[in-house]
Amino acid sequence: MRENSSPIPWSCILLLLITGLCSCTAISKKIDTERTLDERSFILSETHYREVISKIGPPSKLSKYNDGLVFLYESIDIKERQLGLNFNYNIFRWLKFSYARGVAERETLLLIFGRDGYLIAKNYKELIENLGSGQAVSFLVSIESLVDSSSLEGEPASLTWGSSLLKPLPEALNYPQNLGTGESGIEQLGAPDSVGQHTLELAE
Repeated sequence: MRENSSPIPWSCILLLLITGLCSCTAISKKIDTERTLDERSFILSETHYREVISKIGPPSKLSKYNDGLVFLYESIDIKERQLGLNFNYNIFRWLKFSYARGVAERETLLLIFGRDGYLIAKNYKELIENLGSGQAVSFLVSIESLVDSSSLEGEPASLTWGSSLLKPLPEALNYPQNLGTGESGIEQLGAPDSVGQHTLELAE
């Protein structure tokens, strides 16, 4: 008896075609990921801030807090995955149509010290933040980031105190209350300019 061979499904053919035309790219950016943030290493009322600095280094941000100090440690691993499509036809063979999505794996450790320098409060948090997506048309051999992660890579405000005098008047007048200067509190990287203390700066 003769057996009928089943035809190859169109979905398989389409999958093979897409696989042959597509390429994948992974871009990774690491911010202070070399240190381990473990709140269990620090004991309330027993750990001094000097011990913390000795163990995991200086904080990402710090500020005075009543009569004490507050340390903020941030570790961010930005991962961007791109899918590129290329056609072997005329000028299109030199171009790549790309689509990308990005996420940020974040670790945050907040430590508050009292007047005597000993730890009085702590909090650790892990989260995965969606950075959105992006599209672009580029030359086949070029690789560049398509997802905007600039808000997580900003320069500390303490390093820009000189240029702050040249900023627009509302922003310059609010500089002493800026949450990045260490005088009036702290905030995580990526905080929007449209809420909280930043609203006094009338940022666009």
